[in-house]
Amino acid sequence: MGNLKDVDDEAEFSNGIADLHIDGSRGHTEAEAGDDDEEAENLLVGLGFVQPVEDSEKWKVERQHFPSKVGGCPAWLDPINIPTGEQSTCGICDSPLEFLLQVYAPIDDIDDAFHRSLFVFVCPNASCLEQDRHHQSKKPEENPRRCVKVFRSQLLRKNSYYSYTPPSGEDDLPISEGAALCTWCGIWKGHKACAACKQTKYCSRSHQVEHWRGSHAVYCRQVQAARKEGKMDVNIPVCSPGPVSDKLWPEMELVVDEEDNYEVDELSDPNANVPASDKTKSKAQLLLEDYERRREAGEEFTAADLEDVHEASQDMQLWAAFLAKIGKAPDQVLRYCRSPAAKPLWLSLNGQPENSGIPSCSHCGSRRIFEFQVLPQLLNFLDFKDEANSLDWGTIAVYTCERSCGEGVGKGYAEEFAWVQPPPE
Repeated sequence: MGNLKDVDDEAEFSNGIADLHIDGSRGHTEAEAGDDDEEAENLLVGLGFVQPVEDSEKWKVERQHFPSKVGGCPAWLDPINIPTGEQSTCGICDSPLEFLLQVYAPIDDIDDAFHRSLFVFVCPNASCLEQDRHHQSKKPEENPRRCVKVFRSQLLRKNSYYSYTPPSGEDDLPISEGAALCTWCGIWKGHKACAACKQTKYCSRSHQVEHWRGSHAVYCRQVQAARKEGKMDVNIPVCSPGPVSDKLWPEMELVVDEEDNYEVDELSDPNANVPASDKTKSKAQLLLEDYERRREAGEEFTAADLEDVHEASQDMQLWAAFLAKIGKAPDQVLRYCRSPAAKPLWLSLNGQPENSGIPSCSHCGSRRIFEFQVLPQLLNFLDFKDEANSLDWGTIAVYTCERSCGEGVGKGYAEEFAWVQPPPE
């Protein structure tokens, strides 16, 4: 980190992804199926696991401790210049996006990325995610409407929000306050206020309505009545210290370990490592079984039949490779490997981006490279209230500016790119 980084302090600052010192300068790659053994030996992949956050340890996921976490409210790195407007809403239904996870991933050789975090947001509406798959391949000039968004924020070591020295424990506080957040969700900036009590803040009209219908109407009217009686300093709980909504996903710490620390249990069932919804036979499996049956019966095949079988065979190879990787650590929910040569661990041929499908950085024009992917196992840890309309994905691959440029974060956050592969058919 240039002249700013002291070796001892750097070790104290590091946590989560940063502990692995995974960055583009290391040149490690995520192997695809078929890579040779020599390349596989050089892999350095970080595996993310979730663990509950006890009430006594909530301080660990506060922003001044630079956490990696899933669910709850984001611990905004830049607490002032939070994304607003269309950036904070689903491009399909216009509802505010919900916070999925964040990864703290500083880059050693970039001074203004001494602190660096990536935030992933999704719309909880399954139909929006289905439509998103038709928009993600559109070029930026075609104004794709996305319901999965990624934001990057990064800071110099010396900045306006955090101490120059590493945090030492639960009593540490940021050196400055953040923007007022939505009383209902606690995620986005509360730029609208209740016209009556003027105490609650909201990111959107929809969240104001939800809060009013929930509990705010009663307390707000009590405050108004008290004020009419001249009781200006009334102790009525109009605002809560945290978000009011019960729709946030469970808050969990995201802890990371090196993949090399895990070995595959050859006696275990590989299908036990994936969500239950993926255990049913895929379209590729059924097609191969039908081909074998027809071959044994002596039936003839058309060129189209053979092409379908070839693709199904490739799909099965990818699926087998996916299961083999996941088998090393069945509970992994995230794979991290930031490198120009890194590639996601795809589940099938279907739903992969074309070579030109990943847009360049919209701020500096550099290419975007793969940094991490969210696995379908995470779905098992999210508390879906409506199972019939719950989210489902094969993987969410996150691509970020190769330079991790500072141009895009001059005003807080740069939007990056997420590619969503659907579950295997």
